[in-house]
Amino acid sequence: MSAQNDPVVHRMYDWIESHKQEMVESLRGVLRIPSVEAQPEAGAPFGRPVRDALDYTLELCKKMGFDTFDCDGYAGHAEFGSGTEYIGVLGHLDVVPEGDRWNVPPYGAELKDGYIYARGASDDKGPTYAALFAAKALMESGALLNKRIRIIFGCNEESGFGCVHHYFETAGMERPAAGFTPDACFPLIYAEKGIANIVLQYARAASSTLRVDHAQGGRRPNMVPDFAEAVLKGSQTELEAAENALKKFWDRNVQVERLQGELHVAAIGKSAHGSTPVNGDNAIARLAKALLEAGLAQTEPWLHQIVETVDFTGGALGIAHTDDVAGPLTCNLGMIECNEQTVSVTYNVRYPVTWNADEMKAALLQKLQGSEWKLADLHDSPPLYVPLDQEPVATLLAAYREETGDTQTQPATTGGGTYARATPNTVAFGAAFPQGSDGPAHEPDERIAVETLVRAARIYANALYQLAGR
Repeated sequence: MSAQNDPVVHRMYDWIESHKQEMVESLRGVLRIPSVEAQPEAGAPFGRPVRDALDYTLELCKKMGFDTFDCDGYAGHAEFGSGTEYIGVLGHLDVVPEGDRWNVPPYGAELKDGYIYARGASDDKGPTYAALFAAKALMESGALLNKRIRIIFGCNEESGFGCVHHYFETAGMERPAAGFTPDACFPLIYAEKGIANIVLQYARAASSTLRVDHAQGGRRPNMVPDFAEAVLKGSQTELEAAENALKKFWDRNVQVERLQGELHVAAIGKSAHGSTPVNGDNAIARLAKALLEAGLAQTEPWLHQIVETVDFTGGALGIAHTDDVAGPLTCNLGMIECNEQTVSVTYNVRYPVTWNADEMKAALLQKLQGSEWKLADLHDSPPLYVPLDQEPVATLLAAYREETGDTQTQPATTGGGTYARATPNTVAFGAAFPQGSDGPAHEPDERIAVETLVRAARIYANALYQLAGR
C-alpha cells in the first residue's frame, strides 16, 4: 500500500501537523544549551553543557512516553515497541564552537521569517528532534510493528565519536537491524569519505632575533579556522620594523598591536565545514602570510610550509587522490599550536572511499622525506560505502520520494562524517533538502526552517514505519 492510501501514514502526518508548535518549542529549548564539548566532570564525560543537553532531551522523551536510557553521560536513547530487533536513528546533541560574525545570538534560538537560528539548528539538534517527533507520531499511530524504534542521542560526534563507541562497545548495546542518521541531506548519502586528522610537527631552533614567541589558531580540526594569533618578540628596532611592515600590508583582516614590548598579530578568517574548505577563509594561512611579510622568512622557515599546505587538494602534502564514487580528496588546515620548542599543525583530510589510511600515510611519509617536518599523529575514521541496491537505501529513498514527489535528485556522496560509519546497515538520510536554504553547518547564522522540520518528520515517520513493519 502506498503512503497516500495508508491510514497509518495519514494518522502520523496529522499528528505531526497538530504538534508542530510543540516540536519547534522543544527544539528551541535544547538549542539554547551551548553544548560544546568542555572539561569532563563526573557523569559528564564531555562537559557540563553537553550533559545538560542530554538531560533536557531524555527528560522530554520521558514526558513523551518513551523508555529512556542514560549511557553514563556518553549517549542516551529513547525507545518504544517490542521485538528482538530495533530500527535505530542516530543523532547528536553536541555542537562545534559558535565562532564569530553572527548576526543573531548563537544560542538565542530566535525564530525569524520561518527559520530557527542557533548553533546546532541544522547540525544536528534540529534533524534529531524531527526524527524524535517522527518516532512519537509512529507511536501514536497504532501501527503494528515487529521491531522496536530507538532514537540514539550521541554527545561527542563533532570531536571523535567516543560517545557511540562507548555506547556500543563499553556499554554493550546491540546494534540496530537497520537505520539512519539525520545528519546530512536528502535523498540520502550512500558513501562517506574517510576522515583523517594528520598532525605534523616541526622542531624549532633557538633564535636571538625577531621570532614568534607563541602562536595558535583554529577551534577544531573539522572547521576552517576563523581566527589565528601570534606574539612576536625581538629588539625594539626589530619589532618596530615588523609593525611598520604589517601596517603597510594589504590585508585588512590582519590586526597589529604593540603591548608591553611584544607585537601581537591577529588574523580574521571565515569559518566553514572542514569537508568543504573552499567555502571558508583560512585565518592560519592569512596569519602565516602576514608574518612572512613582517620579516620572519629566515628565522621562522616553517611559515612557508603553512602557506604552501593550505591546498584543498592535499597535493602539497603528497596525498592528492580521487575515485569515481566520492570524488577527490579534500584537505583543511584546521589548527596550529606554536610554543618555544615545536610547531604542531593539524590537517583534517577527507579521502576517497576506495582508498585507505595506510596508502595515504605512505604517500605522506614519502613527501616528508628530507623535510624537517615529522608525522606526529594520524587518527583515521575509515570511509563508508553502501551500494545503492542494498537496504535500507531502497526503503529510505522510497519514503523520500513519496513525500516530495522528487524522482530526479539522486543519492549522493559526502566528505562529511556521520554516525552511519559507526554501525552497519545505516546511512545518512536528510534533513537538508535539495536547493534548501538551511545551514550552513559550522558557519555563522546557522538555521533550520520550520517547514524543513515538518517535512523531515513526515519522511522519517514513514521510513521508520516501513523499516519496522516488515
